[in-house]
Amino acid sequence: MRTILSAVVLVLGISSIALGQYKKGSVEDKLIQLDKAWTFAELKGDKKAAGALIADDYVGTTQRGEIENKAQYLASVVPNADFVKSDDYKVTIYGNTAIMTHRGTVEGVRNIQFRSTHIWMKRKGKWLIVAHHGSQIIPMVEEASIIEWNEKGIVGETTRRTTQRIERPF
Repeated sequence: MRTILSAVVLVLGISSIALGQYKKGSVEDKLIQLDKAWTFAELKGDKKAAGALIADDYVGTTQRGEIENKAQYLASVVPNADFVKSDDYKVTIYGNTAIMTHRGTVEGVRNIQFRSTHIWMKRKGKWLIVAHHGSQIIPMVEEASIIEWNEKGIVGETTRRTTQRIERPF
């Protein structure tokens, strides 16, 4: 009986770690809830709620690679019909600073997946996002254009079926 109980505890412990879940009420859990509130505010176009979660000196990098400050970010917050499911959270705390990564799946107008990295800082007792970076997850392709490349530039192009992403050397 003791062996079975130990095995159950071990499996449950590994499952919690593998799923990236944090203890309810922990700092990590609170930051995940704040992140979900931020996403909800964005989807509803609630500039006040979204602005309350980001620092005045916020710097964001959009999925298009553009840099934005708080005012530019808030100008882009408009209501939309998308639904976003966030998961695969990883949160690491360094004193009054936290680094968060997660995956988002957007359904609705835009059907994409993305990865986000947020830097949170606790200022005057309140956690705020000071930096954000978002990158779209590009789906795997079945057919890709393969570019032959040498020191003189492009020398040819062929098509090949693949399940790997093709990266250009520039």
